[in-house]
Amino acid sequence: MKKTASQSKSKHKLKSRSAKKPKRISSFSARDRIIRLINSSLDIDKVLHLSMLLMEKTLNATASSILLHDPEKNELKFYLATGAKKDALKVIRMPADQGVAGRSLQTGRTLLIPEASKSPFFYKQVDEKTKFVTKNLIATPIPIRGKRIGVLEVLNKTHGTFSHQDMLKLKTMAAEISVAIDNARLYDEVKHAYIASMLNMAKAEKYRDHDTGMHIERCGEYAVRLAPELGFTPRELENLRVSMMMHDIGKVAIPDAILLKPGRLDPEEMRLMQTHTTKGEEILGRAPHLQRAVEIATGHHEKWDGSGYPRRLKARTIPLTGRLAAIIDVFDALSSKRPYKDPFPPEQVFKMLKENRGTHFDPEILDLFLSRFTEMREVYQGMA
Repeated sequence: MKKTASQSKSKHKLKSRSAKKPKRISSFSARDRIIRLINSSLDIDKVLHLSMLLMEKTLNATASSILLHDPEKNELKFYLATGAKKDALKVIRMPADQGVAGRSLQTGRTLLIPEASKSPFFYKQVDEKTKFVTKNLIATPIPIRGKRIGVLEVLNKTHGTFSHQDMLKLKTMAAEISVAIDNARLYDEVKHAYIASMLNMAKAEKYRDHDTGMHIERCGEYAVRLAPELGFTPRELENLRVSMMMHDIGKVAIPDAILLKPGRLDPEEMRLMQTHTTKGEEILGRAPHLQRAVEIATGHHEKWDGSGYPRRLKARTIPLTGRLAAIIDVFDALSSKRPYKDPFPPEQVFKMLKENRGTHFDPEILDLFLSRFTEMREVYQGMA
């Protein structure tokens, strides 16, 4: 059957409409993907960075930034930025009542600036310091619970200048980004409260056994001294310190008769004492921010040759943090007075550690520790 002219025309219209659909969907895809990012991750910097990249792609911008308001100094500081000059922006602060960003913050309005150099609000000092050339931009406030906490900017449209539609899109995405920031802040409050409660529980050992209580604080300090040479970044150090201090948290569940016994433990008592590793795991739970603490609590009595406990892990199957904690824990225990022994002299401690290289301890980490033995002894003496 031959197609009529009206059928052909109708088919052409359907094709035209279907061709336009992807464009309409794409205008919302960045917002939807930002929402998915917020729901899938609590790493605020990661969420915001990926959100900014999506935003730039959607609006065909070449750079973007998030500026947060410091109410005490009444300044705007660059929290995150993309583009060629992002590193230079990290140290820059600007008055919160100046510039396009300042104007947006003060008025609560989304501002579209087609020619930055001709705008009376443009704060040229940022460009002068970074050698960046701002041609055009949009700035919109970031609202959280009725307050404006900062400003979101996109700069330099790839072709031409930003449109009113771009302005509306940015405003919508700023609302979603504000949710990410608010979620992260609330999460941080809960996380810090939870970590503080766990740390207080670990420190409670001071009231049962002073030597054991000080032991956990020294272990945290040893760890952060050695960690940079093991690949830990500066941002990871405080988490490592706190996690290392929780390595014996499971001992709160061990009876005093065993924990403070002045002599050698019998086999059943030893079995119960060894459960402090798995009890530590139970206490710390499965919270993402305490996974390093769980690794250390369960791994610090594992041995390189596989003869340790509780899971008889071997060599590199033991987490790095567990291998580090094993050396730190034994060093401090040998150096300290305990209910069942007097402290060993430093030379003997050094020798005993070295004798267990490749059996109890990771050879490479032990070599690092022994190369810093004098420093570790100074830490011990300073916190004894």
